[in-house]
Amino acid sequence: MQKGVFVVGLAGPSGSGKSTVAKRVAAHLDGHVISMEVYSIEMNHLPLEERAKQNYDAPNAIDVQLLEQQIRDYAAGKAIEAPIYDFARHLRVNGRNHIPAKPLLIVEGILALHFTQLRPYFDLSVYLDASDAVCFHRRKVRDITERQRSLELILWQYESTVLPAAREYVLPSKGYADLVLDSNTDIAAVEKKLCNAIVEKRSLGTVQQSFAIENVR
Repeated sequence: MQKGVFVVGLAGPSGSGKSTVAKRVAAHLDGHVISMEVYSIEMNHLPLEERAKQNYDAPNAIDVQLLEQQIRDYAAGKAIEAPIYDFARHLRVNGRNHIPAKPLLIVEGILALHFTQLRPYFDLSVYLDASDAVCFHRRKVRDITERQRSLELILWQYESTVLPAAREYVLPSKGYADLVLDSNTDIAAVEKKLCNAIVEKRSLGTVQQSFAIENVR
């Protein structure tokens, strides 16, 4: 499918560095990032205690229909109105995040390469690989500093939902990646490698498109 927007699917276990890498690469290459986490299905009707215990790492926790629609629209060059999610309270809140169309879109999430209906939109599919110990440390720091979660809840979530989901859904999706990057240590190196891969793949696509046009002529 020929289009002006280059779409990257970026997967990997929770804590592998997806969000950090995606934001840095998008900033460097004039793109935008959408995180699959904000597309969690609405559970606003449940009390906070029950919302906190839901399995947000399973495929059925994602509003994949809305996510696919918005990826499709963005790939067609249209701005999108992404959901806004309050991670501290596990709530989808009122309002939308206006994301104007740019030449690059990075879709990041643990299940980015899991869904069959999303994979065709990705011009480049990437998987970040990191050990359980590294991932847990990064997730713990993030959840305490950014999401105001207790260490008890963090440990419970990791053992009860995060690790089982990683083994059942995330790790198998590694097989769909065009590129697997080791993100155990140097995130800056991962960022550079992903930037280079996107630039190379986009350049190749431009050359192929130009060649096809010349052949038509």
